[in-house]
Amino acid sequence: MMIVGEWIKDIQRDRENIIEELSKELRQKHPWLLTKKLVGRDYEKACEIVRTAVLSNKELLFEEKDEAFRRIMGQVTGYGPLQEFFVGTVRVPDISRPVDASEITEIMVVPAPDGPPKVFYSCHGRRYYAGDNYFPDNKVLLEYCQKICDDSGRPLVVDSPIQDVWLKDGTRVAVVAFGASPLGPAVTMRKSPLLMLPLPMDELVKKNMLPEFAARLCRDLLIKGYAKIGIFGRTDSGKTTFMKALALFYPRYKRIIITETSYEFFLPGFDNCLNLVEVISAGVVIVDMTMLCNVVNRSNPDISIVGELRSKEIVPALQIAASTSCFMTTGHAGTIRDLRTRIVGMHRDAGIELPRDSLDETISTLFDFIIFLGKETRTKEEKRTLMSIEEVVPGGYRTIIRFDFDEFAATGKRRWIYENTVSKEKLSRLAFQGAEILPEYKEIKQKYLY
Repeated sequence: MMIVGEWIKDIQRDRENIIEELSKELRQKHPWLLTKKLVGRDYEKACEIVRTAVLSNKELLFEEKDEAFRRIMGQVTGYGPLQEFFVGTVRVPDISRPVDASEITEIMVVPAPDGPPKVFYSCHGRRYYAGDNYFPDNKVLLEYCQKICDDSGRPLVVDSPIQDVWLKDGTRVAVVAFGASPLGPAVTMRKSPLLMLPLPMDELVKKNMLPEFAARLCRDLLIKGYAKIGIFGRTDSGKTTFMKALALFYPRYKRIIITETSYEFFLPGFDNCLNLVEVISAGVVIVDMTMLCNVVNRSNPDISIVGELRSKEIVPALQIAASTSCFMTTGHAGTIRDLRTRIVGMHRDAGIELPRDSLDETISTLFDFIIFLGKETRTKEEKRTLMSIEEVVPGGYRTIIRFDFDEFAATGKRRWIYENTVSKEKLSRLAFQGAEILPEYKEIKQKYLY
């Protein structure tokens, strides 16, 4: 039995060597395979080159060639064993049709204490288990992670066990290994915005994330009126998705400047849009969000977007909001109370102790409106949901539209309540800035929204 086992290992080793040698030859003959972002026609051309080379190779058996093709394409794209989540189609439970890989938004690899690492993915706001047949063990997964990190110039080593890096296509990769993850390396990949076009607002309405009336109100008042908007929610509540959908309503000629810690916010068709991101080299932040926000203040944008408020960048973000009429950002907070606590903490990160009696005034400088999002977990769909739209008014907050929790608890139906109109003073200012003030925004004609 030992002899047979060794013989099988020898065959597998020979096959590995053949595939590796063929991959090396292709990289030497076509160096652009390693430098270009392989999307669209470039990906199709790469497939043709690799497939031709594999099929013409006389050392590989016929039944080995499909696997060789997948392995080599995984190497040249940088996707490795996870390539199926980036190109082609995927079979997703509960969805009858084959799902295009572009609909996969996130891939997670989790170590297992007693077997191969397990792979999960997100599609349409839900997470699914893909299997444990992608990496045979933690050692292979670690080598995969180290290759990605080395390619980004940020080695994954014992002294630096946490890395935030990118694939060639812009996909963001968070890696945790060694002592920081005792069971083995763990990976989270968030797809590049270049691979995923923003969902328009009518698609979010179709998905029942919000009622059509709320979508029209956001467009007619908040966007056409160039309001300052904060979009808040807890993890995976759809904040960036919602902000992109709102931004698509802006005129395409407007000068938009976007600042982020990593490149996630892409607006196709906006020719006067500038994306700015943090720069990190050898684990040291060279250009941070504070510096980027200061650049925005000097660049005269029509619309300023800060990808997310997390920490001390709130100080320059305040300067942006105070000096421009149109500002938009996201952040982690589920309620006004959560937001007030977060704002104090962000200032503390910047070395500023914000007086409590100045807190609401600070929020009113940042925002005209605050939109809260959530994600229900009662149903299988786990739908992302508009929780409320709040107007920031002198001395407090005014709920315009809110999700009806009582109706959902009693019947399972998704319903929203149109609780208050926007204040007369705010409507007048928004009208001055271009908002479309319809009669239903001045008077509540339909209380319940579906």
